[in-house]
Amino acid sequence: MRYILLCLLSMTYFSGMSQTQIWSDDFEATAGNWNLTIQTGQNDANANTWYISDEEGGVAPPGCGVNTNGNKTLYVGCQGAACAPLNPGANYYPGDNGMGGQPGVTNIQAALTTPISTVGETQLELEFDWLGVGEAGVDFAELQYSIDGGASWTTIWTQTPGPTCPTGEGQWGQETVNLPVATENQADLRFAFNWQNDNNLNGTQTISFATDNLSLTSNAGPTGGPTADFTATALTICENDCVDFTDASTGTNINAWDWSFNGANTATSNNQNPTNICWTTAGTYNVTLTVTDDNGTDDVTYQVTVQDCSNPPVADFTADTLVVCAGECIQFTDLSENDPETWNWDFGGATPPFSTEQNPIACFDTDGTYQVTLTVTNSTGVDQITIPVEVLPLPTLTAFGDTLIDIGGAAELFVVPDQPGSVFWEPSESVDCDSCELVVANPVITTTYYPSVTDMNGCVGYDTVTVYLAFEEIVAVPSAFSPNGDGENDRLNVLGIGIESIDFKIYNRYGQMVFSTNDLDEGWDGTMDGKQLNQGVFVYTLSYTLIDGTKSKISGNVKLVK
Repeated sequence: MRYILLCLLSMTYFSGMSQTQIWSDDFEATAGNWNLTIQTGQNDANANTWYISDEEGGVAPPGCGVNTNGNKTLYVGCQGAACAPLNPGANYYPGDNGMGGQPGVTNIQAALTTPISTVGETQLELEFDWLGVGEAGVDFAELQYSIDGGASWTTIWTQTPGPTCPTGEGQWGQETVNLPVATENQADLRFAFNWQNDNNLNGTQTISFATDNLSLTSNAGPTGGPTADFTATALTICENDCVDFTDASTGTNINAWDWSFNGANTATSNNQNPTNICWTTAGTYNVTLTVTDDNGTDDVTYQVTVQDCSNPPVADFTADTLVVCAGECIQFTDLSENDPETWNWDFGGATPPFSTEQNPIACFDTDGTYQVTLTVTNSTGVDQITIPVEVLPLPTLTAFGDTLIDIGGAAELFVVPDQPGSVFWEPSESVDCDSCELVVANPVITTTYYPSVTDMNGCVGYDTVTVYLAFEEIVAVPSAFSPNGDGENDRLNVLGIGIESIDFKIYNRYGQMVFSTNDLDEGWDGTMDGKQLNQGVFVYTLSYTLIDGTKSKISGNVKLVK
């Protein structure tokens, strides 16, 4: 096998294979060819970073790590105050787990900036020395390649925790990675190492990752055999996830496909494109495809990284505001991570005092500082966060002028605020100035006014003052009228004071309606359908509503005379 049994293959096929070195880098004079600062995700203030120096000296495998031996390497190291307890070289800061105010989440890439040409080259291998421990599936490095000038990157190798020496230093090893067909015949092939670590502070080993002596070679032989390759729906998955594989091999009449799935529920397969291959346990597993055609056999190995995706929940929330006036309500929105299953809110004395809703509303009636706490849980743990809410006091004002006036009269009203602010009277239609402290009110019915004052914080205080109207109900319909055109008493109208609406109907002696109106100003002129009626006695009904809301009905007779 090219990946696992490299030595065996070199012995067996030495006479039929040729190896050509295309590119190499030992970092002694090539630091300018690498960009060490490409951020590929979140990076906290104490994030780790890439270096090229002999602070982590290169050592021939399987030697132990040393510092300042004159042999430069590319490695991940720490920076700033977080470095104080760590040794120089390939040692990283694993974060503070949210407890020390020094978060260290890192996602950073060291990328080759000079292109490598593989035009005319096939069967590519990248060999490199490395050491590193990190934390499996959490703090680790990845080898990536790009064929579009660094616009996009594909991971082809993932670091797993390597061995350490008895002295505690990392132990150097050698890795050979068979590159996919996509890297062949390219004018701009580049490599990168991407390091990531979370902030969980786990693990006692803070050895990060270092690499040296990169060598890209072509192993194309004269036999013209097949080139094994495949793609997958994913190479990094969670426990109990499944992957579909697709053969991408080239050759002459490929007639056999032998798959090996280390650690999966399906150990082997002879299908060209096997599907639903599942892993249940976290770790890094080799997937190998061996293909056979008319001219020979070839194999390729890629790694599948299976992660434990259940992390305990991380409590977090936001609110539409954290500063309100007394009596106002706040909408809280849960932002917790890692799929919490329960939410328990404590609003520190608000209304309601507690809630189990995911996104609740709470109202704060009294000024002061309230400690709002959210506790979230799932099957793996519990987390809690507390954020203060400030509730501002309301301004106050006192209103004066409760009085009784006649219809058409006026009343003087005024307010005295306890602090400077904007005054407003409501209803505003019947006062001469809706923003003055002293106003003249002219209500047409008994009216309660609600003066308010708004302080510099936008908080509003209210009071009330009432102007009562002395009101006498006067509604009548004349007993007779004479529509003879002499200009006197020619129409029959509803008479009264303070009438807001009417429903006025007139009937003849046969019960036939001869006139109807809802308009107080419209009177009956003694006609029906445009024709003058003869004199006689008619019956009316009147339903009315007064301006103070009083409703009533009356009826009676009216005489039409000529």
